[in-house]
Amino acid sequence: MRELLKQVSAGLNLFPCPVCRRGDGGGENRFCPECEKEMHRIEGTRCRGCGGELDTALALCSVCIAAEPRPWVGAAAVYEYRDLTRQVIHRFKFFNHPELARPFGIPAAERMRREESFRADLVVPVPLHITRHFRRSFNQAALFGGVVARELGIPLCNALIRIKRTRHQARLSKEARRKNPHGVFAVGKPEAVRGKCILLVDDVFTTGATLAAAAAVLLKAGSGPIFVLTAARTPRY
Repeated sequence: MRELLKQVSAGLNLFPCPVCRRGDGGGENRFCPECEKEMHRIEGTRCRGCGGELDTALALCSVCIAAEPRPWVGAAAVYEYRDLTRQVIHRFKFFNHPELARPFGIPAAERMRREESFRADLVVPVPLHITRHFRRSFNQAALFGGVVARELGIPLCNALIRIKRTRHQARLSKEARRKNPHGVFAVGKPEAVRGKCILLVDDVFTTGATLAAAAAVLLKAGSGPIFVLTAARTPRY
């Protein structure tokens, strides 16, 4: 039945591409092939530290080799955070377009289905501080993670809480970004994550400092291995 509805919707273009509003959204609110070409999807072998393009013969890219050890077993990102992808994520986060969680979440879930070495028990989104959440009215990571969780058939758990407000990472230097998330997170539901394999999700991977801080408190609370999934990765160049 669901497949039939998708075919009917696609034929009538009831769900056009959410970016250009003209292309075929596949009957389920997806980016059209034309926009996909401009969004720089990351293909091939990826760095297990950040999910971005791999530029070495090792399992880590040159950026992750130089960084502090990542507290997770692997990472995946769907798009490079530049050009059209950057514009669409800004629209999603800052201009009240929560419907964009779905077209980012579906390919992210498809990417995780190919990750044979990791099977998550829970999807855990990186939280916003309560004041920022109130102003924005939604947490983009939680909406993105909710789509991924539904597509994969595993629970979404808002186990993390942000106990300190921080400055926007994008406005900071590399060193300030590394220090900015220190002491920011706590686990509000330790019993929910104890012993569970966690898929930790956020919208963008920049330096990885925010994700590392979130992963550290999950591991301290007794979680199992953590895998990081983001909609986009900032290019190393």
